[in-house]
Amino acid sequence: MTSPGYSPYGYLSGSQTQHPIPPPRPSSTSNSSTSSSNYESQGNHLIIGKCMFCKSQLCYPQAVKVFQCVTCDTINDLIPAPGAVPQEPLTLEHIQQALERAEERKAETRGELDYNELGTLLREKLRKFAAFNSIFSSGRPITYEHCGVNLEEARQAFSMLVAMPNTIALAVMTSVEAILKRPGKEIKDKEDLKFIMLMFECPWLTRHRSTQESEYHHNITKRLFTIISNLPSDLHKYLSSWFTNCLSTQIFHNRINFVNKFITQRLSNQQKSTDRNQHVIYQSDPRIQAAARVMHLFFKANQPNEKDLPEFGGKNRSGEDFVIVPFSKDSATKSQKIPIDEYYNMIVDLIELPVDFCAWETRSAMFTFCQYPFLISMGAKMQIMAWDAKRQMEIKMQKTIEALVMQKRLRASENGGDATGITLLTQAELQQAPLLILKVHRNNLIEESLTQLSRNEMDLKKSLRIEFVGEDGVDAGGLRKEWFLLLVRQLFDPQYGMFIYDDQSQYCWFNPASFESLDQFYLVGVVIGLAIYNSTILDLPLPLAVYKKLLNIPVALEDLATFRPDLAKGFDQLLNYDEDDVEDVFCLNFVGSYEAYGENVEVPLIPSGEDIPVTNHNKRQYVERYANYIMNKSISEQFESFRRGFYLVCGGHALSLFRPEEIEFLVRGSAEPLDIDQLRSVTVYEGFNDEHEVIKNFWSIFKEFEDKNQRRLLQFITASDRYPATGIANLTFKITCMGSHDSSHYPTTHTCFNQLCLYNYRGRDKLKNMLIRAMSESEGFGVK
Repeated sequence: MTSPGYSPYGYLSGSQTQHPIPPPRPSSTSNSSTSSSNYESQGNHLIIGKCMFCKSQLCYPQAVKVFQCVTCDTINDLIPAPGAVPQEPLTLEHIQQALERAEERKAETRGELDYNELGTLLREKLRKFAAFNSIFSSGRPITYEHCGVNLEEARQAFSMLVAMPNTIALAVMTSVEAILKRPGKEIKDKEDLKFIMLMFECPWLTRHRSTQESEYHHNITKRLFTIISNLPSDLHKYLSSWFTNCLSTQIFHNRINFVNKFITQRLSNQQKSTDRNQHVIYQSDPRIQAAARVMHLFFKANQPNEKDLPEFGGKNRSGEDFVIVPFSKDSATKSQKIPIDEYYNMIVDLIELPVDFCAWETRSAMFTFCQYPFLISMGAKMQIMAWDAKRQMEIKMQKTIEALVMQKRLRASENGGDATGITLLTQAELQQAPLLILKVHRNNLIEESLTQLSRNEMDLKKSLRIEFVGEDGVDAGGLRKEWFLLLVRQLFDPQYGMFIYDDQSQYCWFNPASFESLDQFYLVGVVIGLAIYNSTILDLPLPLAVYKKLLNIPVALEDLATFRPDLAKGFDQLLNYDEDDVEDVFCLNFVGSYEAYGENVEVPLIPSGEDIPVTNHNKRQYVERYANYIMNKSISEQFESFRRGFYLVCGGHALSLFRPEEIEFLVRGSAEPLDIDQLRSVTVYEGFNDEHEVIKNFWSIFKEFEDKNQRRLLQFITASDRYPATGIANLTFKITCMGSHDSSHYPTTHTCFNQLCLYNYRGRDKLKNMLIRAMSESEGFGVK
């Protein structure tokens, strides 16, 4: 008798020829104890090993040389199967010659094209892994920049073959399927990766003309993704580098769609067949996990300037330890190929994300999509953050209520009363418990805000309410927004000296010579964190580099170019200057400089840097040290205080799901083109209606404006030229009638409420002129 953990069929030989009898199927180690004892009692020995392709832990007989994995069904050859490379691997020329001979035979016989010769050629040249791996070779050595495959030739060949009858597709795909079912060897060398690159070029995998064809190609794709996802990390680095350097933006985009469609198909099938009350089965689907890992390789390839930073001295690296990644004229790309929203998968947004987040947060062994947050859309991440904030606020509220009850009991005891019966709070006390209430004077806004925020550090995740001392009014959101706007304008005012501005880029950066205390920078961090938690857009001219540094992502020269374009341009010219007379042409020493209140301050970048000239040999070191000084070293104290304030509010696990550009969207809003029709659809009117002549003229003028003036008008009304990261649908917008008569007064706005006040202007031209004058004359003035 055979062991219950094994197939009763005989063993396959080491040959890769397909036999009707399958190889033995070893048992997984989780359920093999009984079968192991039974098998060993017969005098045989079992060993524990892993599948070469899915890395599942398995138990199989020591004497066996080939087995079929019970998890991925791939046949493992413990002794590599023979697979000699043909003397002449397949080339585009071979295919063209076969087609030419077919055309000649057609002319001779006056019949139809006969593709039998081409089909035979393909089956012969693509029969085994080694043969397939050698086709369309570029003849160049394999490096991180080049994959060894002539991808353009491969695309030309595949585009010719895909237009031919199904017999040709069958010849290719049958070989592909056989190789993926039984590669014949473990893929562990960079030379073996040519097969992977060729698979991504295979056009049939993206063809879904029928249900059967779609299922067939899906099954092939899942085997491909399983193999890729379990490759050694050093091979992953090669693949990721090739995706960066060898693929155009459009082809890269197509690869992202290919992987996303696979994930979508599997999730959709699961959602159709799974009861909502049942356990979420995607977490135990190794195919989805494999696809997510493959997508991660493409995601890494889209971040060419981000390097894996090791821990420093056993601790997480801080902003001062960041590595500057300089421009390189040899690099195929200096920035992202595609925006991050290209990775979003809308089907992923439909899963129970709070459940997924909790499993990820507790470091569950199960697969979670929060491990691969680039698949989760911006809106879904904000829902997770809102859910997490609500959860934390509820915890804070419960603790606050308990503390207030205890205080009432203590007061009752001190006054000689009975404290045991005090278990509830009054309605007023309950209303204030979940709130963070700041009471500030307008003429002392910064100092009082800093004092009260510092005093209430444990309550910063509560919902924020503002009271301006001496003024009536209940904060329904308007006073809070006004507080944010006034505070930000004062803190970022150039006259205040905390930030320096670049006139060309219109961005600001931390002032290394600021006289303000570090507490002020702490306050800026708290304010930005509070704005995120309270869904308030701030018009902050901070570059993306700030949000990169907040998330411990290294900055590059392209980040410096964003807010100091002239300086970065000079660095780029220096790096790309190839002559030997750098010292005479540029006349530079290892000295950096910054402006401090009208005076130029010079700082040596290295010891005795003022005496060390910049040459062709040390120019890269000069650029790295100078850029690092500007973006890290010179502002380390200010930025660390800013970071501390930000993380005091936003320092939860949910924040790590976001990319820097997504954090920027949360703070500043979306920079996407304005959809005026959608904005009109969410607008509320007071004294007007949508059919009023003034309203019709207003929307006509708004749409007529170029993008620049559209944003100026939006900023005039809302104090920001952007709309919420979740879309215009989440923007409140109101237009109020100031009277039924015509007027020579300009339109006014209440930016705290996103409210525009219009008179009943006679004529479209007058309304347009009034809007333009109002926008122009309001710039630089305070909130109305």
